[in-house]
Amino acid sequence: MKELSLGVYIASYNRADTCTTHNLLEYGTYVVRKSEEEAYRANGITDIIGVEDELINSVVKVNDWIIHNTPEDIVCILDDDICHFYYRMWETVEITGDKELVSAEIERFAQLMADLDIGYGATDTTIIPYNYTQEFEFKGMSGAIRWVNKKAFKAKPNDELRFNWDLDVVLQELLLNRVILKPKYFCSKGKTDTNKGGLSDKKRGDQIACIERMKAKWGKYFQYDLKKNKPTIQVKR
Repeated sequence: MKELSLGVYIASYNRADTCTTHNLLEYGTYVVRKSEEEAYRANGITDIIGVEDELINSVVKVNDWIIHNTPEDIVCILDDDICHFYYRMWETVEITGDKELVSAEIERFAQLMADLDIGYGATDTTIIPYNYTQEFEFKGMSGAIRWVNKKAFKAKPNDELRFNWDLDVVLQELLLNRVILKPKYFCSKGKTDTNKGGLSDKKRGDQIACIERMKAKWGKYFQYDLKKNKPTIQVKR
C-alpha cells in the first residue's frame, strides 16, 4: 500500500518583507507569483515555487493551483501572515518556540482526514475561548489553515466568489461529501488583511455583489449579516 504524502504550502502575495508563517514551521513551501519570486528569495526565503502571475493572481486561483499542481496526496495550505499558533479550549494558550509541535498537529489532522476519507478541513476563524464548544466541528467557516485530501475533495473553487470562496467550498463539500472537519482546539492568529497583500482594499460594492451571488447560489443555506459583517452557514447536522 502506498504511504500517504503531505505537502505544506504557504500562499503569499506582495509580502516578501512581511510574511511570517515560515518562522513558526519546521517546513513549508511558499507559492508566489513569478514576478515576485526574487524579492522573496532576497528576503531569505529559499523553499519557494514561482508560478506564472496570471495563473495565481487571486486568492482563489492560488489555492486551486496548489490543490491541482502539487504531488502530495494531502496538502495543508496556510496564509502567509500567521504570527501565533494556539491551543484553545476553555482558555487560549499560545504555542511558543515549538515548531515540532505545530508540525505534529498539522500532520495529525491530515491523518484524521485520510482515515475518515474527508475532503476538506480548516481551522476556526477566531481564537476566542468562548467559541470553543467541542474538539471538532463538522461545518463552519475557514480560518488561516486549510487541508485538502485530494482523493476525497469534490468542491471546485470559484473565482467569481472570491470574497466568500472558502464558504462556497465548505458548502460544496457539505453538499457533495456531507461533512468537513474543523479542529476547534488548534488555532492561529494573523493580521487578517491589514497588511499589504491582503484584501483590505476590497470595494464594498464588490463585496456585496459577491454576497448576492452566494445567496443566489445557496439560497436558505447561506446568510450574511451586513451590519455585523458576519456570514452564517445554515446547514443542520
